Amino acid sequence: MNEKAVQVLEQYDLEVLRTYPGRGAVMLETEDGTKTVKEFAGSRMILPYEQQLMQHLQRAGLCITDQIVPNREGEFLSRDSEGTSYIVKDWPEGKACETRNREELCRAMELLAGFHRLARNLWQIPVEERSPRLYGASVPEEYEKHNRELKKVRNFIRGKQKKGEFELLFLKEASYFLDMSQQAARLLEESAYESLFVRSCEEGCICHGEYIHHNVLFSRARAALISFERCCMDIQIHDLYLFLRKIMEKHSWNLSLGQRMLEAYEKIQPLSGEEQSYLALRLYYPEKVWKLANHYYHTNKAWIPEKSCEKLTMFLEQEENRLKFLKEMFTFPK
Repeated sequence: MNEKAVQVLEQYDLEVLRTYPGRGAVMLETEDGTKTVKEFAGSRMILPYEQQLMQHLQRAGLCITDQIVPNREGEFLSRDSEGTSYIVKDWPEGKACETRNREELCRAMELLAGFHRLARNLWQIPVEERSPRLYGASVPEEYEKHNRELKKVRNFIRGKQKKGEFELLFLKEASYFLDMSQQAARLLEESAYESLFVRSCEEGCICHGEYIHHNVLFSRARAALISFERCCMDIQIHDLYLFLRKIMEKHSWNLSLGQRMLEAYEKIQPLSGEEQSYLALRLYYPEKVWKLANHYYHTNKAWIPEKSCEKLTMFLEQEENRLKFLKEMFTFPK
């Protein structure tokens, strides 16, 4: 362990038995169980709300969480001699949700639905603290920005004399991507998104913010939910969309699996018609293409990773299944 982290741990009542690396942090084996320590670069404002949420879920018996360990002064953050902030958290036992295990995927959906039922009307936020950090970003604004970036990448590639495999493939399909992304943005503007967002904030609906399989742990004892750094008040469908999209991409938009997963969620937390429409719109937007284009534009274009071309090819190969999935599940888009 480096000297800075040792300095930080001196501010805690922890008896560290051994250390080892893991998940972008230093794992600590202590007499009080496994902990993690890592640099903190987020917003200090969210930490008390994050801790309150995790404690609430654990007290309710839904799951174990990676609660923050306060230092001796009761502070959530500790600084080293150079002023760098660190955070120490509990680390629950368990293995990450297996994306090929359909039973675990349905359990993860049930866990998400239970989380969404419990994560409401919990945060009493003073007016002076009503920061954008505590609320989800505007999806229409995000889509507008993403669409501008897609156009910028297309125009950039058009202007290149020598084009690689990824660039040729992207340019070949660019009109299709752009038409779809612009249609999704237009449909979102015409949808009930704004009223859903306002109602979600009025009802204090909290999103995990990064509900992916890596952050859902299963053990023989019980489930654990970790990494709440991006939690905020938002339309809770955001979590459902993120998890479902990532799993469907891994399963080539398998219709029967998607149905099972949504049924697992809805038996605990039924979706309204407006929520179903919003979920369909989020799934319709070609997010994967934007991510690949954004990564391409902001990295060294003299060496484009082979993986980028593979991922774009896979997206195109799955496109028929993706559109069929949307039409069968949501009767959308026409």
